[in-house]
Amino acid sequence: MREMRHENLNLYLGLFVDSGILALVVEHCPRGSLADLLADSDVRLDWMFKSSLLMDLIKGMKYLHLRGLTHSRLKSTNCLVDGRFVLKITDYGLPMILHFFKKKKYFFLDLLWTAPELLRNSEQAGSFAGDVFSFSIIIQEVISRTLPYAMMDMPPQEIVERLKKPPPLFRPLVSVDEAPAECLNLMNECWNEDPSKRPNFDEIFKQFRGISRGKKANIIDSMLRMLEQYSSNLEDLIRERTDELEVERTKTDKECV
Repeated sequence: MREMRHENLNLYLGLFVDSGILALVVEHCPRGSLADLLADSDVRLDWMFKSSLLMDLIKGMKYLHLRGLTHSRLKSTNCLVDGRFVLKITDYGLPMILHFFKKKKYFFLDLLWTAPELLRNSEQAGSFAGDVFSFSIIIQEVISRTLPYAMMDMPPQEIVERLKKPPPLFRPLVSVDEAPAECLNLMNECWNEDPSKRPNFDEIFKQFRGISRGKKANIIDSMLRMLEQYSSNLEDLIRERTDELEVERTKTDKECV
């Protein structure tokens, strides 16, 4: 695990085990998870920036699958964003480690990224096609900037039960004007009920590269705009804190007099 090196994989530095405590030592990503970034309403994410994040995810998963390794726990909280806004996948390879420890109890919210066939077979840890399904749910999150199935307005347990027992087929609803039609078509292919009909990450990479081809300059522009916004927000915060300190200083001076 420590020898795996890719720009879009979060680096494993070591494993700590003592007195029943298991901890992974990993590379720190100051921007937090993809879920954190999507939930931050102060951060403007246009389609170019969203597509850049998705491409990072695709390249990281393609690398894992080419080496015969499934992720099995892929979700937006397991995708970290570093200081350069590069997405890095973490928690990969964990089933190999967790096999030697007590099986983790999953809550229904954790299962919203899980493929239907895996929900029906709790003994199967994961699969390549299962990772592709998880990726499709992350596409929905990135496009709509909402939690998985948020537009369905249902509790996670009910969503999981509907996924396990079609018909009717149960999937998130995404507006056609929120992303290019090619991206929406790819998302639909990736959450196909039949695992054998889902594309692999090599095919996904080729399709998605065609969607975003020739738009590198726009992605850079998007990053620059985001950095400008962060700078502006920081200036506002400093100004606000300075005003608060000035008010407190005035109060203190009056009390002293």
